[in-house]
Amino acid sequence: MNAVAFQPPPHPPPLLDETQVLQLANKGYLALDIPKPLSTAVSELFDHTRDFFTLSTSDKQSRYPSAEGTELGYYQIPREKEYLTYRHCPSISSRTPLDLAAASLWSLAAPFLHRILSDLSLALDIPLSAWDPLLDGCLSMPNGPQETTPTLLRLFNYFPASGAAERHTDTGLLTLCIGTAPGLEVWSPASSSSATNFGSSPEGDWISAHPHPTILVGKTLQWLSNGRLVAGPHRVVASSEGRQSIVFALRPSLRRRYFDLNPFGERSVVDLVGVWGQIRGSVFNVNAQTAIRTEQKERMRARGLLWDEVKLVREREENRSDEQSGEDSQEAVVKETVEEVEPEAEEEEPKEGSEELGEEPEAEEEEAEEGEEEPEEGEKEPK
Repeated sequence: MNAVAFQPPPHPPPLLDETQVLQLANKGYLALDIPKPLSTAVSELFDHTRDFFTLSTSDKQSRYPSAEGTELGYYQIPREKEYLTYRHCPSISSRTPLDLAAASLWSLAAPFLHRILSDLSLALDIPLSAWDPLLDGCLSMPNGPQETTPTLLRLFNYFPASGAAERHTDTGLLTLCIGTAPGLEVWSPASSSSATNFGSSPEGDWISAHPHPTILVGKTLQWLSNGRLVAGPHRVVASSEGRQSIVFALRPSLRRRYFDLNPFGERSVVDLVGVWGQIRGSVFNVNAQTAIRTEQKERMRARGLLWDEVKLVREREENRSDEQSGEDSQEAVVKETVEEVEPEAEEEEPKEGSEELGEEPEAEEEEAEEGEEEPEEGEKEPK
C-alpha cells in the first residue's frame, strides 16, 4: 500500500465563529474568552502590577523613568490614573519579576491577536501572509530599545471615584483590554447605525465590557480593510473602588517603510510610516494631562484635523502596475497614493512636580489604549 503524504492544513483552525467575526467587523469590539495559558499570565501580571502600584511615586519613577513622551515608562495624571508602559524589556541586569511577567504576557497576547487577524483574513479573503510585514518584531517583547516597534503593553491604575478615560478609538491593529473591575465601556451601535456614529440613544448605547476580556479594532486595521472593519469606540468611566487594567496594543511594525497593498485589494505601494503618522496626527492623547489634551484639541481644530475632517481612506490607483519595484518607483507611488499629514511636534509634558506625561517627541501623542484617541462631545470619528 502506498503511503499517503501528510498535507498540513492551509491555515490554523478558526478561533472565531462567523457571528463573532461579524460582531468584530461591524461594531469594532468583541468580548472573548482567552486561552488558559494567557489567562494564567494575566493573573500573574495583575499580582505583580498591584505590588508595583503600592510603591511610592519616587520609587516607580526611578525604576521606570519616563521616555518618548507617554510611550515608555511610568506616568501619573493627578486625580485620574497612573500607568506603566512597556515597549521593550529592561536590561537583563535590572529585570524584575514584573518585567518577566510582562514579557510572558506579551509572548501570549500577540500571537492570540495574530490568530484573530487570521480569522479576519479568511472572512475578508486576505492572504494570511499579508500580516507578516506588519507584525515584524511585534510578536514578542523586544529585547532592547534598538528593536522597538510601535506595539506596546500598558498597565493602568485608575484612581477611585475619579479615574477615567474619555471616549476614543485606538490607532493600531487590535487591542486586548482586561480589567479587574467595571469601568471599560464599549459603544454598541443600533443595527442600522455605524459604530463610528456614537453619541446617545436611539443610535446606540454604551455597554459595560466587564468582566470579559475585550478585543478592539484600531484605526490602522480599519484603514487597511478600506472600511470593511470599523474601529471600536470605547471609554473608561470612574468607579468608587477604582480599577486596574492590562492593555496590549498590537500596532503595525514600521521596520519596512514601504508596504504593498495588493493583498488588501489595492494595486499600490504606500509609505507605511507616512500612513501611521497621518493616523496618529488625527488624534490627541487621552492619557495626557488635562491641560495638554485641551491644547492638543485646540491646535488640531485649528488645523482642521478633528475626526470627520480627516481623510483616512486611501485613494485607489486604477492604472497602477503590479510590477513596479525599486525604491525610486515606490517613492513615486507613495507620493500619489498617500497624502502624508505631518504631525506637529508634541510639547513635552511636565515631569515631576506636575507629575508626568508626554508622548513621542517627534509626533502627535499616541493613543492611549483603553484610553487612547478620542473625539470631542458631539463630534464623530472619521469613516
